[in-house]
Amino acid sequence: MNSDATTGLGQRIGICEKIAGSRSALAEKTGIAARTLENYSHGRNDPKASACVAIAQATGVSIEWLLTGIGMPSSPPSQTAEDESERKIVYNIAYFLARKSKAVKADPEAFADSFLSLYDYCREKQQSGSETFDAQAFENVVEFASKRLQKNSA
Repeated sequence: MNSDATTGLGQRIGICEKIAGSRSALAEKTGIAARTLENYSHGRNDPKASACVAIAQATGVSIEWLLTGIGMPSSPPSQTAEDESERKIVYNIAYFLARKSKAVKADPEAFADSFLSLYDYCREKQQSGSETFDAQAFENVVEFASKRLQKNSA
């Protein structure tokens, strides 16, 4: 606890509190007690993966940014109907795979949501025009999503 990475995470959770309007507003949106959020933002406790996901979803920030500080705080919204159509196709393919595959033991909706998050991450990196793709950051996001799916399907 209280390493540089944890302190940075706490600061980013504090930013998420401001995005939500207040700590109590974030608590209401996430179902996480305000006191617990305070402990996270001050670096006294490390949040669980499920808490990070809830905070990111409630505030619209990217999970990569919340966990690592890398990238943009929020994922840019889809700009065109074509982008939204692509996202629906990706979601439906992932949902179908999870429903029909014996290898995927996760809830189809949870699997599709996680898969879509990974797709959005890759699109964000592609659209950012960055010449270098941070393979380590991508691997961390995939590992985080995998652990989340394993936890949710257990």
